Order: sequence, then structure tokens, then C-alpha cells
Amino acid sequence: MKQGIFYAVGVGAGDPMDMTLRAKAVLEQADIIVTPIPKAGGTSAAYAIAAQAADLSHAERLDILFPMQAHNDYRERLRSGVLQPVCAALDSGRQVAMVTLGDVSVYSTASYVRQLLAEKGYATQVIAGVPSFCAGAAKAQQSLCENSESLQILPAVHSREAVETALEQFDNLVVMKAGRAMAWLLPLLRERGLLEHTTMLRDVGMPSEYIGKPELEPYSYFTTLLIKGGDL
Repeated sequence: MKQGIFYAVGVGAGDPMDMTLRAKAVLEQADIIVTPIPKAGGTSAAYAIAAQAADLSHAERLDILFPMQAHNDYRERLRSGVLQPVCAALDSGRQVAMVTLGDVSVYSTASYVRQLLAEKGYATQVIAGVPSFCAGAAKAQQSLCENSESLQILPAVHSREAVETALEQFDNLVVMKAGRAMAWLLPLLRERGLLEHTTMLRDVGMPSEYIGKPELEPYSYFTTLLIKGGDL
């Protein structure tokens, strides 16, 4: 029997209108849709977005637990554990798609799962999506980088020292997952005179979306800072 194909599918930042036609086509032909959830009984923002843009009624849904703040070792064990039912489905010839927010290539669990499956010899494909910082920059009508400016993308889970180093080495920064780090990020940006050159994105494309000055609370897990220092 011919094996199925695993698709890692980016569904965009939050607005179903931003999900690509290719993503819609792949999801509508998939037999199983793998859905990462942050906790047992939790919901999936990625699946909710996809369900508004594509007809998923025919597909079996497979929820897999992926805690956002789990220790790396524990998260890796979970990622390895997801392979058993996915491999069984692929071995039976079924097409499997795993949805992820934004784009698969940017801090995505789906990318790691795809890599593990590829290493096991399964056929895989990656379907691009619109990253939140690109969607947010478009809504803010802001360029991420221009001319010869450099751009660094990093998560705020790094230390203050790592962000300071990035500020010194790159013209512009995209700081993702910034919600829990705002207590030290805001003073740092203020000290460097960058606060007025920073745009905050929160929950882009979702009902709780905010795009504007970075001092408005609350800060969610999906908080991103666009820091423009190239013209200073």
C-alpha cells in the first residue's frame, strides 16, 4: 500500500481571510488533521482559523497536547509521542495535515514533527502561511526593513543580554512571544530611546487584536514587538 503524505500547514496569523488557497486545498483533501492544543481539553486557535476558511467536516481530528511553556525535554517527549498515531495513519495510506499558526518555518511545532517524520522516510510537504509579524506590519503600514537595513527575529524567552546584543548588531528587530518579558523589555527600549520606534502586535487577526504603542496592557502569549532602529 502506498503511504500517505504528511503536510505541515501554516494557516496564517488569525484572520481566516489570510489563509492561502493552497492551505485550503490541502486541508480539504486531508483525511486526518493534527491539531496542537496547549492543555488537556483546550482549544486550538489554528484549527478554529482553518475551520472558518475551509470545509473540514470530512476529516478526522487528532488533538495532540503541546504545552506552550513546557520544559524542552518534556516537550520533545511529547513531540516524539505524536508520531505513533500519525505514522500509523500514513502507513495506511491516509493523508495527514498538521495545522499551525502563522508560517511553518517560524517557531512551529509542525516543523519539528515534519522533520522527525522525514527522518523516518515519510513523504512530507510544507504549506506556507502568513507570519503574524508580517500580517501585523501590513496592518500597521510599516516596513520591517528597507534598503540595506538588517532584520533579526528572536523570541523574548532569551535573556535581556541577548536582546541587547541583537539591538547592537541589527538595525531592526522582531521580538516574538514577548508577553512575559514586557516587564524588562519596556524599560530596556525606553533606556535606548527606542520605545517611540516600537510597535506592539497582540493577537493579530483575532478579536482581541491590538496594534499600536507598546505600553497598553494586557500582554498575551501572542505579543510581538516590531523595533525600528535602522533610521536612528
